[in-house]
Amino acid sequence: MTSWRTPSEPKAAFLLGIVFFLAAAASVSFARFDGGVAYVWGAAGLLLARLVTLPVRRWALPLFWCGIACVLEIGAVGIGRRAIPALTPVLLLEPVVAALLLRRVLGRGLDIETVRGMVWFIGLAGIVAPFVSGIFAAAVVSIFVGAPYWSNFIHWFVAHGLGAVLVTPVAAAAINPDWLQRLSRWKRKDLVANGSLMLAVTATAFFVFYQKPAPILFLPLLPMVLATVRGGRLAAIASTVIVGSIGAILTAHGRGPINLMPGSIGEKSLLLQGFIACSVLLVLPVASLLTQRRIIAERWRESEARYRTIADSLSDAIIDVGPDGTVRYASSAIAGMTGLSSGAVMGSNARDFVFAEDQPLLALAYRQALEAPGQAVIVQYRGARDTGVGRRWFEASIRAVTADGESLGVVGSIRDISDRKNLELSLTREARLDPLTGLANRRAFVEHLERLCMANGAALPNGRHGSLAILDLDHFKAINDRYGHPVGDQVLQAIAAEAMRFCRAHDLVARIGGEEFCVIFGGATMADAEAAGNRLRRAIRSLRIPLDNGLSISVTASIGLAEIVPAMPALEILKHADTALYEAKRQGRDRLRIAA
Repeated sequence: MTSWRTPSEPKAAFLLGIVFFLAAAASVSFARFDGGVAYVWGAAGLLLARLVTLPVRRWALPLFWCGIACVLEIGAVGIGRRAIPALTPVLLLEPVVAALLLRRVLGRGLDIETVRGMVWFIGLAGIVAPFVSGIFAAAVVSIFVGAPYWSNFIHWFVAHGLGAVLVTPVAAAAINPDWLQRLSRWKRKDLVANGSLMLAVTATAFFVFYQKPAPILFLPLLPMVLATVRGGRLAAIASTVIVGSIGAILTAHGRGPINLMPGSIGEKSLLLQGFIACSVLLVLPVASLLTQRRIIAERWRESEARYRTIADSLSDAIIDVGPDGTVRYASSAIAGMTGLSSGAVMGSNARDFVFAEDQPLLALAYRQALEAPGQAVIVQYRGARDTGVGRRWFEASIRAVTADGESLGVVGSIRDISDRKNLELSLTREARLDPLTGLANRRAFVEHLERLCMANGAALPNGRHGSLAILDLDHFKAINDRYGHPVGDQVLQAIAAEAMRFCRAHDLVARIGGEEFCVIFGGATMADAEAAGNRLRRAIRSLRIPLDNGLSISVTASIGLAEIVPAMPALEILKHADTALYEAKRQGRDRLRIAA
């Protein structure tokens, strides 16, 4: 690719001085109609376009060469050598004042891409700076030429203001080497399309400024805007130069709608400059906004590609959900969680992938995230799909997405926590189960009894709370002493299995310690519980537990029975049943007694 090099600073300042001189000399030679100031002045805009791009400490070279250009112009074609010491500082004062004010308000550079920047540019460069310089310039011209002060002041103010507004944006864009690089990147179709639009601008401008009867100055604006939209800043500058050049040449030859207006040729030239300045302020901001949109679009595409790459490389699934629950984006990891590709998931509702019983929980988390933007809400739920070995567990961390206070939905990361959840459930079960018999342990039994005591009777089986039985094996220590603890464990396991055989769906069998068991007969009357307890006692007495040596042993059990009284403390009920058990033991064992 061709490398475009920016001229060195001394060389650029020297070239600026040459262009400044040519512009100033042309203005004085062709647009000074009444012996006073010129009606056209764009040289100050050239210098201003350079000053706004440089720090103040580097203004010396441009000001030096443009000062030389002023000296040559005033002496050769201006109001005479005697005016050089007085008029040269005034000519340089205008761009210096405008540049200093613009830098103070807008910073370095020329900002006409925003309404604020354009208003400040027009106000400072097009009004304030020409007004200040015009005060001194009109006095100098009046002294050395004898022209009326106020007439020269007005002509200077209008011509220099319009010249700054017209020339500065074009010059600032032209001295930027980026346009050469953009031109080099144009493809053949771009050259053809933009060339055709430039021909349309040329033809329209020639038609408008050649004919005289119709005041149709607005007509060139349409192809200029179209060219700007298609070709950007470069096309905007080119179309402005084309319209301005054609308009100036044909107007000077007496053609075009400008000559329909009454007034001197100088006043008509000011009107033409005003039209061209308005055209510049129309197309250049459009070009800048289009460039900004293109840059934003490119950055957005790059950001989206980077986001998708990062999201797809994670083991966690990344999901974007709209306010109505629709999945707008899902990373590739979602396939392992739902069995569907990310493309198939997008467009679906997020709740379709959540187990029905857990959907309210996820909906609550969604609302909490929307109500507290910036805070992550973590929720655990089961997937909608049953894998055959149970539903998989997932954990989602969701956070609301907002813009200008408006909710745009949520984004979240989802991970599979099935292994962790299964481990947690396993540990929970182990913490509530007796490891030897697999029955509920004392902790689980007491919690269940407490819930039963506090429960509403209407919600219980048969509307009753039930009965509690404590079962203790008789002479169990002798079995351990004679046969050893392994046989003792075998006996406990056999008793647990026999008790479970008698257990209904709403009953609970627990081992609460040593050879002691508890049975909660849910919803049973005392009479029913007594009958069930005696059947269990007789079944235990009839049980024969085989040993490894081919022999077998038997065991008996004593039972204490108590009614579960609503609102009575669980330990109090347990104490009553234990008292009845002690009475059964005292009366000879292998029997059941009811608490008083």
